[in-house]
Amino acid sequence: MSTNDDRRPLVDGRFRLISRLGSGGMGTVWRARDIALDRDVALKEVRPPDPAVEDANPGFAAQLRERAVREARALARLSNPHVVTIHHIIEPQDGSHPWIVMELVEGSSVYDRLAAGPMPVPEVLALGRQVLSALRAAHTAGIQHRDVKPANVLLRHDGGAVLTDFGIAAFDGATSRLTSTGDLIGSPEFIAPERVRGEEGNPASDLWSLGMLLYVAAEGHHPLRRATGLATVVAVLDDPIPAPVRSGALGPVLTRLLVRDPAQRPDGALLDRLLAEAEGGAAAAPAPAAVPAVPSAPAAVPAA
Repeated sequence: MSTNDDRRPLVDGRFRLISRLGSGGMGTVWRARDIALDRDVALKEVRPPDPAVEDANPGFAAQLRERAVREARALARLSNPHVVTIHHIIEPQDGSHPWIVMELVEGSSVYDRLAAGPMPVPEVLALGRQVLSALRAAHTAGIQHRDVKPANVLLRHDGGAVLTDFGIAAFDGATSRLTSTGDLIGSPEFIAPERVRGEEGNPASDLWSLGMLLYVAAEGHHPLRRATGLATVVAVLDDPIPAPVRSGALGPVLTRLLVRDPAQRPDGALLDRLLAEAEGGAAAAPAPAAVPAVPSAPAAVPAA
């Protein structure tokens, strides 16, 4: 890493770090200035935010590097207005940690939005169709996101949704594993029950996660959240899902989508049609009274 005239660090001789946007298990995301093209970008620094993590697990950095390359490749295969755009990946010749250069989404996450309470049903329906558009593009390209949750959906200032963080995505033709045998991939509150059971490879699993996101957005709470992660996983597998009460025209769609047999869920095309029909029904429905809500996942911009 070099420096420019004002002594702030330059990544790859080109990107000046401005401020930290967020951090997570896969690294830290920075707002950076591309001095070559005179624009701001999001720069993901792919290494554990806490050096002690890498010291305790020497192989973790290599695993993060693999995930970074996978994420870059996954995103590079997609062209959709609701998928975060990746510009390129920086792999320093000295073997140090890589950086992913991405579109900077000016806005906040759905998680941040839900801190103020549930969203109006028409907004949730629009959100659902936009995230579904991103997922359908990914599924067509043979990519499964595997971590659809409020913190991984960003909202532009104009309200448009952008799906980000493909760091644990699975895609056709991949031969390497991301986790050790028995590890749970994804966030417990939003993971599909079949994935809890170890079944992978079904795009319907991402649609379950989308359904849970929409339930939380409209209802203001997660129906299966329990006191611990393990209890939540058990609830995802077995507990009945309370019928939505605030979701209006979205309610019947959620009921059809949040079924534990993936074969009984609507596919992407049918789900989009159901959401479109619900949009027509929601336009004339009165909005329910606002209630406070507890967010459902840690926020990140974009999630690291």
